[in-house]
Amino acid sequence: MLLTIRLSGIATLMTATLAFGQTAPAPAPSPQSFITGVGNFSHIVADLDKSLAFYRDVIGLQPNAPPRPFDGNPAIMRLGNTLNAQSRFVALSVPGSAIGVELIEYKDIERSPVRPRFQDPGAANLILRVRDLDAVIARVKQSGAKILTVGGVPATIGNGGRILFIQDLDGFVIELSQAGAARGGAQAPGNVVGGGFELAIEDTTKTVDFYQKVLGFQLTAGTTFNNDKVMNDTAGVPGGAFKQSRGPIPGTTNATITFIEFANVDRKALKTRVQDPGTAILQLNVRDMDGLMKVLKANGANIITSGGEPVSLGPGKLVIVRDPNNLFLEFIQR
Repeated sequence: MLLTIRLSGIATLMTATLAFGQTAPAPAPSPQSFITGVGNFSHIVADLDKSLAFYRDVIGLQPNAPPRPFDGNPAIMRLGNTLNAQSRFVALSVPGSAIGVELIEYKDIERSPVRPRFQDPGAANLILRVRDLDAVIARVKQSGAKILTVGGVPATIGNGGRILFIQDLDGFVIELSQAGAARGGAQAPGNVVGGGFELAIEDTTKTVDFYQKVLGFQLTAGTTFNNDKVMNDTAGVPGGAFKQSRGPIPGTTNATITFIEFANVDRKALKTRVQDPGTAILQLNVRDMDGLMKVLKANGANIITSGGEPVSLGPGKLVIVRDPNNLFLEFIQR
């Protein structure tokens, strides 16, 4: 779910994450790839109403429809292995991005909230590009959300672009950026004009192997750690170092997945359940669910769905798998 944006010059963390306005055509899925596209980036939240107000009124994302009421659909509960629970959700569009945001709240089941730091494996980063960063920052400060960037003010980079990292009410990291140089071409209305996705990981080799060998992604793996002080301070990880790996999500033309591994700082890997606030889920569309399941099982994938088999929901099949870093992947065949 990533519209990559690249900034030049001294740079910040986004130099390696997002590329303003640059979207290369996605290669055709390799023969072993079952992935055909991307859906929403789901946040499990403690209180959907509060989280919706934050993303709508503070960040500026608009819901596609009002929140759905709590529902105990048996297929959905088997999907996330949240038996006997109920859940509700609301989806929000991210203009300029193939990936939307989905907020999900559970009840009638034990939940253990987590508030990961950006460097903790499993911490998910929503990346948003905006026209007016100052207006968002003013609302962020009024909301009480945590600002991660050292000094609490945006870092200015290269061509005048500005970046700020924050955490939402449930600890999800949000990277807010504003381009410095004007760009041509039509843009979506509103303040948010682009988006992306990044995941903190425990081990680059292990993660790249999983996504390439099991899921058929084509990734460029990071090889060296960058300890640039400005970049790490901007991301709210002073004293750290990082390396990033990235590649297109198969079946998309403007969605890239990016993985970031930190070093030289304390890290604590997440180990959450689907219902725990702070958990992230990425929806991926697939072809041939049966073939995918054979590959997942042959490679010892951690299948979360009750019984280890996909559930049927209408004409579709769905299954949830935990990746090596506690990112839950929801595979959907329609």
